Amino acid sequence: MIKKWVAWLNYGLSGLVAALLLTSLGFLWASPAVFFQTDAAVRKSHVPKGAFARSQEDYDAIGSPALSLAFSPLNIQLPDLRRHLIYYGKNGRPDAQEDLPMLYFAFTGNKAPSSVSPSERLYVMYDKKQTPPQYIVAPNNEETPLWIEASAQEKQALVKVAMKGENGQYIREPSAYAEFVVPEKEYARLAGTTWELGKWRVDGTLLARQKARWVGLDRFLEKHGGEEYKACLNKQRIDFDENDQVYSVYVSQGDCLIWNNDRWQAAVPGENTSGYPLINIKKIEDRVMNLELWDVDGKGKVVLNLIKTNEAWVPQNLENNFKFVGARTRSQFVFEVNNERMLLSPHDWLVLVDGGWKKLTTPQEIDDYVDRKIVGPLFIFDQIERKEDRQVILGTLFSAGRTEESAIELPLQQGVSLAKVSADEKKQKIKETNVRPMVKSGDNVKVPLAHLAETNDEDDEDED
Repeated sequence: MIKKWVAWLNYGLSGLVAALLLTSLGFLWASPAVFFQTDAAVRKSHVPKGAFARSQEDYDAIGSPALSLAFSPLNIQLPDLRRHLIYYGKNGRPDAQEDLPMLYFAFTGNKAPSSVSPSERLYVMYDKKQTPPQYIVAPNNEETPLWIEASAQEKQALVKVAMKGENGQYIREPSAYAEFVVPEKEYARLAGTTWELGKWRVDGTLLARQKARWVGLDRFLEKHGGEEYKACLNKQRIDFDENDQVYSVYVSQGDCLIWNNDRWQAAVPGENTSGYPLINIKKIEDRVMNLELWDVDGKGKVVLNLIKTNEAWVPQNLENNFKFVGARTRSQFVFEVNNERMLLSPHDWLVLVDGGWKKLTTPQEIDDYVDRKIVGPLFIFDQIERKEDRQVILGTLFSAGRTEESAIELPLQQGVSLAKVSADEKKQKIKETNVRPMVKSGDNVKVPLAHLAETNDEDDEDED
């Protein structure tokens, strides 16, 4: 029973809804103007009135407005480079041009310096690709709208900044950005970056790794060098030992060395040295030598020091090494050296090597000693002189490093000659040579010696 009543109720509600919908559609179809009125008066009637609206006369009485909008074109100004520009000074190499030295600048974030001559334009650009964006020197100094010009002033640089606008006009405002002074800053290479001399990495230990030794004045060359080594007089000798190949350079304070053909060479600073790494001898004291090593561009400098080498010098007691046997002639004498007979004459040279005393008899041997290929104490037989009714050999003994010398006297026994030496002793082998240090011709001249004694054995033989 209840189910039937519910069913009838549903049917009744459905019919009522349908009737209402049909009635609404018919009303809309018959009277569309009720909802879509387009008359201006009807629209105006629906606009709310302003609560503070005034009459037009009141607005006209106000006069001109207190604030108004005006158009102004964009005013371009110079960037402030004072916070970004770094001055690393000018080319400090001794061979740099004094009137137009190269000046070195960099920007923060990119500290690799760029060189520019005084009053030459260094073009600048703002690189947005960098992280963070920063000012940089234009690659290859290509022209950009922004540039700087600089001149050196003691320990600072006067910088002038200029820029060109879109219409070609020059922009130099504000004045504080257009001209300012930048103090010089010591250049230090970035960590991990180096430069090299051939196979050598450049740092403060370079000379130690090249086995450089400062030995001092070369007494031997000062006394026997002759005209060829005149430039070495009163100069300090520095020896370099690379793979047992020893070579020497001679320097004074203010002198320069260039790196050429894998070795250091003395050179006069100028146009011929500008393309080579260069060492400048800044200061020479009793025990320390201060040097500055410059790269080719003059923007990289390394300070180097050399400590003077102390040579232990104890002059040899030659009387125990040279035993006088007899005189062959007035200028030739027989000595027992290294348990062997040796004939000595004035101007003979003998060097002490591992095997004992060796006479330098050929020009090549003399060259090798001069070039430090043969190293050891050197005894030079200078002359014979009579002192207090006795004859003595006067000579000079040079230390192995050739930085020290001592005068030597070897007494000759009176009345002793080869005629008084036994026949058996005469048959012993006497090391004899008539070859003496001599002047070599051509480019290989090493040690020219003057007044070489000529000996005529037949005319100089002693008579008993």
